[in-house]
Amino acid sequence: MKAIIVEQDPWIAELLRSVLRDLGGIETRLFDNGVSALNHLRSDRVDLLIADQQLSDRSGLDLARDVARRAPRSVRVLITASINRQLVLDARAAGVADLIVKPFKLDDLRKRLARLLQRDQEGSAAAGNIGDLDGFLQARLKQPIRLAWTTPERQHDAATLPQQTSRSDYLTLARNEPLLALVSINRANREGLLRGRDGACVSLEEAFDQLGQATCTELAKRLSRARIALEHPILQRLAAGFIAEREALGQALKRLSAHQSIAAGPLDTAVNFCRLGEMAVICAIQHYLNYGQQADDETIKQMVNHYAAPFGNQIKAQQQLPFLLRELTGSLFQLPQSGLRKDRILMRIAALETGFTRADPTQLQQLLRLIGRDRVDVN
Repeated sequence: MKAIIVEQDPWIAELLRSVLRDLGGIETRLFDNGVSALNHLRSDRVDLLIADQQLSDRSGLDLARDVARRAPRSVRVLITASINRQLVLDARAAGVADLIVKPFKLDDLRKRLARLLQRDQEGSAAAGNIGDLDGFLQARLKQPIRLAWTTPERQHDAATLPQQTSRSDYLTLARNEPLLALVSINRANREGLLRGRDGACVSLEEAFDQLGQATCTELAKRLSRARIALEHPILQRLAAGFIAEREALGQALKRLSAHQSIAAGPLDTAVNFCRLGEMAVICAIQHYLNYGQQADDETIKQMVNHYAAPFGNQIKAQQQLPFLLRELTGSLFQLPQSGLRKDRILMRIAALETGFTRADPTQLQQLLRLIGRDRVDVN
């Protein structure tokens, strides 16, 4: 078992290490700040975290949240000089296994840690075989579907958004992070229903204006704490490829809609969700890897392709994505047999022009004529 102790007071840190040494079989590292501890986790695992609440660079609670995202099966213990109801609630929500109040008695501390580690070993034995990736993803389909931040850096950007975040900065972040885009739309529509607002929110601009600057900033910060980031290289590459597709589609739609009497906001927002299913599968696979499991690159790619459709349908339903956005996103892949509208046509043209879907020169020329063009304009 590997443990890290994050404590600024060297005397207390050594005392805690001696307690773990008495318990036996625990390899322990000491750190005096959160950044050093997290840097260590880039190259090594952790089974037990003991962190003081008052650290120089962050709270122990925030550190416990970070460790939970990187090592969800770890046992996390918080040491604090004072305790209150809010800290207890926050610690429970963060998955902290125990709160230990200073000053503590060594015998009591030793017994509490021994009980926690025994309980963890029993739980690990019961869940020892999490199953193969295919079975894991099948099980995930029966649970709430989640998205992840595309990189730890983007997650950090969200966590450190200034209170006076500009509209353009928030929209830029949301357009590059399907997680933030989806939750923003969902939140705006839920609040709209509570206020009796007519019509669904179908663009990120609308969502920002309806929620307001302060709410959007807090939403991004909360999601930075509540959702994991993609860390496996193949998952990051896949996500980056999907974001590049979104950018190409967005540029094509901007050009195509420039001389059309169509609101650009819903089109631009719909392309945020062009690979929603794939992004949801990628998030689930990152969770699988975080549990200490392994999967080769080819298997990961196969699973992403295989499960994209069911994961996409699930998350769209769970997040109550407005019908118009679902309809527009679907038009990227195939136009409906009836009820053909210009906004759908533009989505399909963009998909054909950018190579998002398989080339179909005949359909592309037919659709261009329908919107008053007879050729692809790449300028």
